[in-house]
Amino acid sequence: MRFLLILAPLCLLIATAVDPALGDTEPYGVYRQHPEALQWHSVLLHSAWALFVPGLLALLAPIRARGAVLARIAWVATVVGLTTFSALMAVDLWILALEQQLPDDSVRRANEAFEALGWAQWGWQVPGLAGWALALILTPIAAARARVINWWTASAALAGTVLYFLFAISPVPLSLVGPAVMLAAYTVAALRLRRPAEQERDAYGTFVDRAGRASLVAAPLLFAAGLATVPGFSPGLDGSLAHPAQAQASALLLHLAWVAFIPAALFLSRGAIGAITALALVNFSGLMTGDYTTIAAASALDRATAERVDAALGEYALFTFAWVLPGMFLTLLGLVAVTVAAAVTRRVRWWTPVLTALAVAAFLVLGVGPLSLLSPALFLAALAPVAFSRPRPAAQPEAAVPATA
Repeated sequence: MRFLLILAPLCLLIATAVDPALGDTEPYGVYRQHPEALQWHSVLLHSAWALFVPGLLALLAPIRARGAVLARIAWVATVVGLTTFSALMAVDLWILALEQQLPDDSVRRANEAFEALGWAQWGWQVPGLAGWALALILTPIAAARARVINWWTASAALAGTVLYFLFAISPVPLSLVGPAVMLAAYTVAALRLRRPAEQERDAYGTFVDRAGRASLVAAPLLFAAGLATVPGFSPGLDGSLAHPAQAQASALLLHLAWVAFIPAALFLSRGAIGAITALALVNFSGLMTGDYTTIAAASALDRATAERVDAALGEYALFTFAWVLPGMFLTLLGLVAVTVAAAVTRRVRWWTPVLTALAVAAFLVLGVGPLSLLSPALFLAALAPVAFSRPRPAAQPEAAVPATA
């Protein structure tokens, strides 16, 4: 939905305003002094980047031939990079849990252990930061190149992004300038989104269509790989500590599986159902960072401390009810809903939502174990035939922007 372009920078503005660590502060101990503000800051900041995912995709959606190359890069950066970056906001909540349980030197050791994890660095931090920057920079340029928005609007969006990059952790009010400019620019973009000439070749739309079809196969396969590589087919801490690299690989594969379901969901439903499901998937995929923080705490400190910190993190109501539960519930419900919506419009056969519902049920009932591979197998059986079906008819003009219907 294009109006998420307004809500996303608004969340960013509020998140920045309540950040307790702005200005020159000590690296550790600040969160302990302002636990409520930190929770609001982290959840709102995650929400801002999560909302930008469908928002920026809606801004890219009207692009056809002009600006298509930049739009393809921005699409990948948004779906993979920005989604991954939004997940890293959970690490601040983990540090808060550490600070409320331990002295600063122990918090430092645990955080340094997390940053030293190779899979966390190259699987999350590097692609997340790169994708975050590319998505915010290339999307308005591609949209202006395609004449979806004018260059003044794109320039304002870029100026706000640069100001945020430069002053995100400066004291208020300087830190608020970038988000405020972004809010103004993206509000104009959402309200004045243009459509290109109808006769223009839809090169970008063809790319998105193919990516959606590929994701229908890739998502279940990545899901199966993530479940199959869980050490000992057990989600407990014992297997993760005995095989930390394998546990990290498994968590990354599961994260990428939920990320791959985003274009799959948008392919199946270009309306509000698809957008809500995509947003839920962004939330749910981010929870896979928990495997990394638990391993880091247990390796730098001890198992009992790691479990105590995990328990404290689970007691944060804002994290649970604004991130964890909506992410999981709406993801699983949404995956069924998008297939039902596609079946109602006769884009898929009736058995597609039936198999998808069975896959979701298998995931909930079987948990992690050898039998858990039944869930991705059912997802694959449901979605792979759709990926190889005949291309759907050309979209009507009012359906040109996914998630705006």
